[in-house]
Amino acid sequence: MTQGKSNKIRSSHVRFGRRTYFFDVNEKNEKKYLRITESQFMGEGKDRVYNSFILWPQDVENFQKNLSETAGFLS
Repeated sequence: MTQGKSNKIRSSHVRFGRRTYFFDVNEKNEKKYLRITESQFMGEGKDRVYNSFILWPQDVENFQKNLSETAGFLS
């Protein structure tokens, strides 16, 4: 992406033990995207590790479809 400030449009999160997942819809240069970030505590200290990836609007539907299909194998 080019230079410019990113504006947060919506944010939510869910916690699972030591892990928290953040779902942030941002807009930069008039383009919206979804950033999914995992934050987890490492060890007994307060150190956290962050991992994230971006989904563009054209990729969300296929991502949702594949996630649903794959999650179906968990039951």
